[in-house]
Amino acid sequence: MQEYDGYPVRPGFSGQEWELEDCQDMARRHGSTFKVPSGAALSRMKIGDLARLHFVITAPDVMADARNPRAERMWVEVCKVHDDGTAWGHLTNEPAFIGTLEPGDVIEFAHRHVAQLQAS
Repeated sequence: MQEYDGYPVRPGFSGQEWELEDCQDMARRHGSTFKVPSGAALSRMKIGDLARLHFVITAPDVMADARNPRAERMWVEVCKVHDDGTAWGHLTNEPAFIGTLEPGDVIEFAHRHVAQLQAS
């Protein structure tokens, strides 16, 4: 497995037990209640910024319990921005329902996956 800063890189926008939600698609479908950062804000994303991503839970045992959430909403600190519009960020939260992720893991994501953005 590839590492960055000593942490595993989780490429491809998904992993065991999770997949990143396309937040831009959600905003198109639910525009009155679901807002995302503008394209201009996303184009200014830089190392040190915080991006909130929605990790949709795909683990069957977690999904089977209706009391569990559909997704975990967690922050990553941007550590690398690629020319192709993707970025990497270190997970800053401790997942409650996704056992295959840990704080520090490097998550690959694209602009479409960003639900919120906080500039550093």
